[in-house]
Formats: sequence, structure tokens, C-alpha cells
Amino acid sequence: MNNAAMTAVLDLCSALAQLPVAAGTLLIEEGVPMGRIYVLKQGSFDVIRNGVRIVTITEPGSFLGEISALLGTAPMADVIATADSVVHVIEDAQAATHRDPQITYAIAQLLARRLQAVTSYLVDIKRQYEGTDTHLALMDQVLANLMTIQQPRADNGSRGSERADVPDY
Repeated sequence: MNNAAMTAVLDLCSALAQLPVAAGTLLIEEGVPMGRIYVLKQGSFDVIRNGVRIVTITEPGSFLGEISALLGTAPMADVIATADSVVHVIEDAQAATHRDPQITYAIAQLLARRLQAVTSYLVDIKRQYEGTDTHLALMDQVLANLMTIQQPRADNGSRGSERADVPDY
């Protein structure tokens, strides 16, 4: 998000409880439901899924745990403090997103930006590998499925792979 959007998120959270988090602390555990959303005030966190670091989050105003809170599922990744940090805590996140449209809109903007970035990346891969006999040539199917996802699956909410060597997107 841009600086103005991050500042707006921090302003929305100014009255919320703050939680200090020491470096090395597991804030969110993959697979363990929590019902909260955290908003980074200061510090940094690594997001790790199945032992793979996905991203380091350092931008104040960033949301942590928003996907699982909105979907009502367990978190899909661990979130570990990489420096002494402070987060705002949004308790009972599903209820909070129902009653506070500003928070919901800020999260929707964040998720839309992420989807836009992922889609652009997948289109680039498709262009690079179009007409090849590699699994990366399947980008048509991946993109089509991403664009048409409407309802969660009946199982654990996962939409696909994590490998097992054949994508089930």
C-alpha cells in the first residue's frame, strides 16, 4: 500500500490495544485458529509457509492474519518477529470486519493489490513459457481458475497444490 493508505490504517487502529512482540516470537502459527488480525505498528515479521519464507513485512500499517480472519479458517502460514516489534490487535476479527467498513475496505484494497500482482506475475510466466512442454505452460488453467474462484472448497479451504507433483488448480 502507499504511505497515505498505511497512515490511514494506523489512524484507524490508534485506539486498539498494542502488543509488544520480541524478536523470534511466533505471532501467528500455521494451522492454529486465532480469530485476530494484527496491524504492524513497528518492527518486522517473516511470513513462512511449510518452512519456506514467503515475505518479510516491515511496512507500518500492514495487516497480519487478515486472510484467515476473513475466511474463518486457520492461518496458512507462520508469522515470526524478526525484530522487536509492536502490533495493534483487532480482536474477534470477523465481527470487527462486519462492523467497521473502513477496516474491511483497507483489507480489501490490500488483497486486491496482492491479486493484481500475482495475476501480473502469472501472465508474465505464461508469456515466457507459452508453447513449451513444461508444467509452466499450464498458466492458462491457473489464471482461469484464479479468476473464477467464487466459493471455498468443502475441505480445508485450500485451492490447490503445495506440490505433490501435480497441481490440482
